[in-house]
Amino acid sequence: MKKIFFWFVVCMVALPITAILFAGCSKTVSGDKMGILTLNKKYIFEEDVSEESDEQSYFIFASSDMGEYHYYYRSQSFNEGKKISSYTITFRYKITGETVNCFFDSVEYDAEHNQNSVSSSWSTMYGADEDFLISANGAYYFNEDYLKEIPNFGV
Repeated sequence: MKKIFFWFVVCMVALPITAILFAGCSKTVSGDKMGILTLNKKYIFEEDVSEESDEQSYFIFASSDMGEYHYYYRSQSFNEGKKISSYTITFRYKITGETVNCFFDSVEYDAEHNQNSVSSSWSTMYGADEDFLISANGAYYFNEDYLKEIPNFGV
């Protein structure tokens, strides 16, 4: 009987410890959050916050390992006319610590795209938080929900 009681106590102590360890190491989706990211929300490039949706550059993390990056850039010069880069890259990503690492999977060009093609070796890395992404050069991509908390940003 003492052995049964001993193992019962050991299991009761081990159960919460195991749950805490697995919760800290988990890569599962909880609601719309995936670790340090918010799923299915736009992370909009800081300079494009006030632009129309189809003229913004942004990331969307759609699942626990796949996402999309929409890029838009327009320029016009007298000699070369209007140049537009507009495409969506589908990528796979992996979170390491507080960094999200994105790797090319495929690309779809918008109808107005008239510039160079995207390399299949496209990759990028950002410091990640549920409210924003930040690149090594200091460029921000803000979560669309977080922008509501700073309404004068980009106005």
